[in-house]
Amino acid sequence: MELSGIELRYLISEINSKITSEYYVSNIVAVTRDSFLFRMHHSTEPDITLMLSVRGIWLTRFKFKQVEESDIISIIRAEVERAKIEAIQQSGSERIITIRFRHFDGKSRIIVVELFGVGNIILCDEKMQILAILNPIQVRHRVLKKGHQYFSPPTRGADVLDITVEQLKIMRDRTDAKGLDVLRWLGRNISIPKKFVEEIVRRAGISALNIGQLSDDDMSRIYTVTKELVADISTGSHEALVILDDEGKARDAVAIPTTNVPSLKPILTTRMRTAHSYMEAVDEVLANEITERHSNSKTTDIDKRIAILQHDLAEQNKAKEEVISKATVIRKIATDLMAISEGINNTFDDDSMKELLGANSALIVIDKGRKYLEVLGERVPTADSSLAKISSLLFGRAKELERGCLSIEDAKAKLHTQLGNLRNQTTAIQDKIAIKEQIAKEWYERYRWFVTSEGLLAIGGRDASSNSAIIRKHLTEEDIVFHAEVHGSPFFILKDAKQVSEISASRMEVAQATVSFSRAWKDGLFSADAYWVEPSQIKRGAPTGQFLPRGSFVIEGRRNYIKGIEIKLAVGLIRSFSHYVLACGPTNAIKKRSVVYSQLLPGGMDPNSVAKKIKTDLVKAAYTSTNAKDDTNAQLADFTKSINIGDFIRAIPTGHSKIFLTEKGEGEKSSLAKLRSDEQSN
Repeated sequence: MELSGIELRYLISEINSKITSEYYVSNIVAVTRDSFLFRMHHSTEPDITLMLSVRGIWLTRFKFKQVEESDIISIIRAEVERAKIEAIQQSGSERIITIRFRHFDGKSRIIVVELFGVGNIILCDEKMQILAILNPIQVRHRVLKKGHQYFSPPTRGADVLDITVEQLKIMRDRTDAKGLDVLRWLGRNISIPKKFVEEIVRRAGISALNIGQLSDDDMSRIYTVTKELVADISTGSHEALVILDDEGKARDAVAIPTTNVPSLKPILTTRMRTAHSYMEAVDEVLANEITERHSNSKTTDIDKRIAILQHDLAEQNKAKEEVISKATVIRKIATDLMAISEGINNTFDDDSMKELLGANSALIVIDKGRKYLEVLGERVPTADSSLAKISSLLFGRAKELERGCLSIEDAKAKLHTQLGNLRNQTTAIQDKIAIKEQIAKEWYERYRWFVTSEGLLAIGGRDASSNSAIIRKHLTEEDIVFHAEVHGSPFFILKDAKQVSEISASRMEVAQATVSFSRAWKDGLFSADAYWVEPSQIKRGAPTGQFLPRGSFVIEGRRNYIKGIEIKLAVGLIRSFSHYVLACGPTNAIKKRSVVYSQLLPGGMDPNSVAKKIKTDLVKAAYTSTNAKDDTNAQLADFTKSINIGDFIRAIPTGHSKIFLTEKGEGEKSSLAKLRSDEQSN
């Protein structure tokens, strides 16, 4: 698939609408030599993954594994990470993208992506001096390499975005070859792909075959339709199509669904499906192209060896068939000779014997004065031998040939083993490169969080930075704030807490989470005290003349204590729409909403070991969950297996833990509601 300039215009417009000035580059990964993932982070909004490739630029929902390093990735990381995207621009309708990054200190860096030819990715400083380049260029009209100034290639044809009807008429009148085909003329003079040229002519109702027949009215209609088509594609006003191959894989994306364009008919008559947007369609098609192209390059040598083995295997099968066929013919003539052996002299000169030999592809040959009966190249002597003896010799030869098939089978078995090993290597490489769709995370999943047994959302800090973030960005007047009388305690917020009483289960559960995620767990305590306060009691600034560490706040007024809280947590899998999420919190809250869960107490194994044990126990519990169908159990178990150990470590408290109990929860038939605070929409 090749993106055109006007399709690129739509993609850039969509990206600019999603990536606001508050996003910054948190990480850059080289998926392949010429395809980079930019992970964009925002303090309150979901992270965005931007794919930058010589194939195009788009927002991706897929999770990629790195398959090869790039020569320039280390330079791009050093120059661009932690910077904000200031602007993403396109040069007219040219397939050239310019992305300007700005660091907090004001330093700018620019990445230029060229999508024509083999493609290129060029990193420049603010003066457009090249710092790194993917594919250096040295041709007649420009030189691009490190240390040189970047400049664009010469333009080709009139820019379709700026074209006027007067320009079209002038180009028509200046063309000497009046017999030139209309489609070819438009393609040469306007920077627009063939498929769109065909659509323009169709929509404009142009019947003229060559430009010499185009009237001024024709030119006006071409101009009007061109502008309408460009607007349609640039704004993504149509539902996009994804073209599928015979295996159901996405191969192309169509921004303007129509079956009347000649060049599109061959692909539009194949399998297709709609996509929510052209961005989504491009994401699926180009993600497949990137992974398959590099999967093929990684398996080229293996594929050659597989082809050789398959050829050898075919030759062995052919040899076996020939041996079996020869043995069958020899057995037949041996049987015929045995049937007539009694009362017949050992002579092959009479007509009936010659007829028998001819019918069985046999003949008498003389070699060095001795007579032989030859059947398909196999010889047995006939001198001084009866027909019965000759028949017996033929039966023996047939058995020898059939025994030879065993060695052929042994050779085939070895070839099959080698073939299987090579195919396993290919599968392993393809699995390494395979892409998976990312599960979109809710805003609160970046913090410690759980949903209380009464259905309220609780969020807590993981460290000083997130402690500060939840208070400064997510605390509203309808919430209450929890803290523990323990050093190293997180802040927890119970959202919309004003709707529940002071002795509610939700408040007790958040208090338990606050003490359990504090230093008390690491110290191996069994109970601790917590308190809650109103949002108005939290003061974000330090008193005059005093210093307040990051993540700390001044609390004024009365503190409402909850004493002697048991330190205990649970970690479980909660159903959320079409997938599951991992959550850790008080046992009652997690048990009520989880499909399967494990209870934890302080002390025991280190975080890495206990995380592995939790994962193993949850997989076992998923398979034995009695309230769900077998396929649901398997789906839950597979999802649990796919969770990274690091995600379990991130969910559980810091310090040693021991698993008290693992069992099925009460939430198998309920789903987690999509929780949002007023802060998220701001």
